[in-house]
Amino acid sequence: MCLFTHIAAGALAGSVAPNPFVAPLFGLGSHFLLDILPHYDFESMKMEIFFALAAFAILIAGGATSSMVMLGAIFAIVPDFENLLWRIGKIRHEQKIFPGHNWLVAHGRLAGKMNLACQFILSAAALAYLVRGIA
Repeated sequence: MCLFTHIAAGALAGSVAPNPFVAPLFGLGSHFLLDILPHYDFESMKMEIFFALAAFAILIAGGATSSMVMLGAIFAIVPDFENLLWRIGKIRHEQKIFPGHNWLVAHGRLAGKMNLACQFILSAAALAYLVRGIA
């Protein structure tokens, strides 16, 4: 999944965590669940980063900045740092350790570019819910 999707889902998952100590686990769990679904990722890292920053900007501008929301969002993208290292050639695919990125759990198959529209719609809905409820 795209970073903005992980941020939106992680923020939403963190918002329903029972406390701030569990919110990071909810964010990581959301990453795992989304990565096993069929999806399409941007080919451009610039696009990934742009929309990730936009998702955080929406949360911040909308006032959805509780510790649980932010911890869920941040920890939802932490696993993709190993994908970044892989994309820039710092690690090999076999060196990835996060389930869903390695052989332990199958990563979701590649979906078509229309999947981006689904990711945008669902992410927008999650972000709007959080901002309207001021989580």
